[in-house]
Amino acid sequence: MMRGDVTPQVAISWLVLLVVLSTGCAGWRKHLQPASLTSNREERAAEAVRAFEEHRDGAQLEAALDRFQQGDTQGAETRLAAIVARRPEHFDARLRLAELLWSRGDPSAEGHLRAVLQAQPNRAEGHHALGLILDATGRGDEAGQHFTQAAALEPDNEVYRLTCESLARR
Repeated sequence: MMRGDVTPQVAISWLVLLVVLSTGCAGWRKHLQPASLTSNREERAAEAVRAFEEHRDGAQLEAALDRFQQGDTQGAETRLAAIVARRPEHFDARLRLAELLWSRGDPSAEGHLRAVLQAQPNRAEGHHALGLILDATGRGDEAGQHFTQAAALEPDNEVYRLTCESLARR
């Protein structure tokens, strides 16, 4: 064989090498790794994303509460609304947003509280806040049910107990 002659085996070897080099190792990774290994990596990646989101949302909730403490209700509302828009199931942010909305008379607060209580029916704070809204809007019977529920869920909470008793005296 002369120097310029190439056998079919050598040509195929060069072609395979060219394909491997042009596609990189990532193209072959799925063929070389067992499915369970890939699945574990995907689960770990998903868990890392969840942990990041929880940390971010917690930090944003703290920032919103800090804004509120500083008297910046608009800044607090903006941050809380952003959390709720991104993660409607973030019930701490939703509860705080409802309280803030109601403090300025926004009726959409009720919907947020009902969403919290639908997902977390044993959340005394949500029952008490919804009871306050219902009472202020002339729905005393329903308010009384929520005040009673809040007091029953947290019998040592004096505010819930006194609110329930004051409604009963009317």
